Amino acid sequence: MSDGFPIYKSKNLAKVNSLRRAASLVSIESPPILDKAQVLFSTSEERNGEPCSCYNCEFFNAGASCYFFGPGVNIRKFVYPPAPTADAKQIEYWPVCGLQHYGKPNKGRERFADHLADPDNSGLCWINAPRVGQEYGGANCGGTNGGDDCDYYDCEGDDKRAAPTGTCRVIQTPVANGDVCAAWKDDDLIGWREAQTLLQELDN
Repeated sequence: MSDGFPIYKSKNLAKVNSLRRAASLVSIESPPILDKAQVLFSTSEERNGEPCSCYNCEFFNAGASCYFFGPGVNIRKFVYPPAPTADAKQIEYWPVCGLQHYGKPNKGRERFADHLADPDNSGLCWINAPRVGQEYGGANCGGTNGGDDCDYYDCEGDDKRAAPTGTCRVIQTPVANGDVCAAWKDDDLIGWREAQTLLQELDN
């Protein structure tokens, strides 16, 4: 001991380092409760009650591509299967990602960012609409106004779409049915790679 502190020799360092690493691990006893800023929360009023999709995003090169992802990623809604069958009805799928910003899509020459974003990190996906041929489709908390509901949205009653408000399990606070955020999740969404394959199939 030296002034009340132990003196470690080289043979003790491996054990000391292990103890220090164990003590500095991040606690995983419970997940953090995020706030609205951390999930890029958007109110229904900010989008005039419309579900969130590329079709009401100012970064969408209408019917073709996205400013953030470049010309190599095909961005447009589609109906699949191309025709109804005995065991499958047609479903319309709407594209959206976490970078969506409400506004009118670009209908002029395609524009692209100098440094493109990663579709995986941006959450690009395709969302099924309740009906084919809607004016707007996409994501919102409870599935109102033609949107698809989020798995993290809880409300009273059996029909999420009928409840004007509910509770978000991610931010642990009441939200309106038409609100949305980047934490939106649904178990039957289509990932962007699968969507590219389906779009190529439909184009051939």
